[in-house]
Parts: sequence; structure tokens; C-alpha cells
Amino acid sequence: MHQASQTAPIPKDQFQRQALLTIAKSQEGKLRRVAHSIVKCPHLADDIVQDTYAKLLTAQIDTEVTTPSAFITRIARNMAIDKVRQITFERTLFADSDPTDLCPAGNADCPEARLSGCQALRVIENALKELPPHVRTAFYRHRVDGFAQNVIAKDIGVSKASVCAYIHQADQRCRQALHNVELTRPA
Repeated sequence: MHQASQTAPIPKDQFQRQALLTIAKSQEGKLRRVAHSIVKCPHLADDIVQDTYAKLLTAQIDTEVTTPSAFITRIARNMAIDKVRQITFERTLFADSDPTDLCPAGNADCPEARLSGCQALRVIENALKELPPHVRTAFYRHRVDGFAQNVIAKDIGVSKASVCAYIHQADQRCRQALHNVELTRPA
């Protein structure tokens, strides 16, 4: 006797979860813009979009979501705000430590690569110290803190073009300092 295979009906919460994931995928650009407007970093914004998907996959959703777009956007926004809080906390926690302790090369598997990366960081730090304060301030506020050039311009009382020139000058100085170090290393 042949039995027809019966598939169990999809539970309502699983159906809603799939619908929310589909909507999130269609609004990925919007979610990325929302996250980027808060964290000011495209890489972190991408991470937050991915975390939003993970949250939608694992969240306990007990009631029917009547405005799915707003619900998904709120999740991304809250995650971005949490990320900024985390970064702010970490910066205050490590404010008195040696900046080379937080060197990205610190995660390198090879001690030599880590040392090289930390030395490069010191070279850049020293190059930036040689710059005029207004150039250094514009560079740090844009490259490190993620502020837009027009915001920096307004804060320090110069034109946006001047801020752009300051950032370019600092970039060039850092590149030149790294290049000079490479030339002096033995082959």
C-alpha cells in the first residue's frame, strides 16, 4: 500500500520569519544606509546588516509583525546604536593604554608580522605628530572618528576644501613616512 507523504504545515512563526528575511533582503541597501549613518563606517554597516539577518533568524517573535519594514529597520538601527556604545566603551576602557597594544597587527599569527605592523603604526603616529595641529585634527576626526568633511569644516572654522586638503596632506605624509622606512630597511 502506497502512502502519500504528508508534509507538516509550516508554522506561522516560521512563515513570518521567512517573510521578514525576504523583506530584509529587498531592503538591504536601506539597512546599510541606516547603519552607516550611525556607525560611520561601511565595514561596520555591512556587519550590522548581517547581524540583522542573524537576529531575524534567531529572535523570538511572538506576535504578528504589522509593519515589517519598520520592524526590520528598527532592529538594524538598534544594533548600530549598540555597536557605537560598545566602541565608545572600548575606547574609554583602553584610553590610557599604549596605542600599539590595539594594533590591528596584534591578531597576526606571526610575531614578526605583528612587530612589523606595530612599527608601521608608530611610524604613522610619529609622522602625524609632525603635522600642524589643524591638519592632524582634521585627519583624526575624519579617518579615525568617521566625521564627514563638512562637519569637520564647520567645527574648525574652515572650508570643506581646506579639510579635504588637510586630510590629503596627512595621507601623503603617512605614505611618505612608510615609504622612507621601507627604503632604510635591509633587504
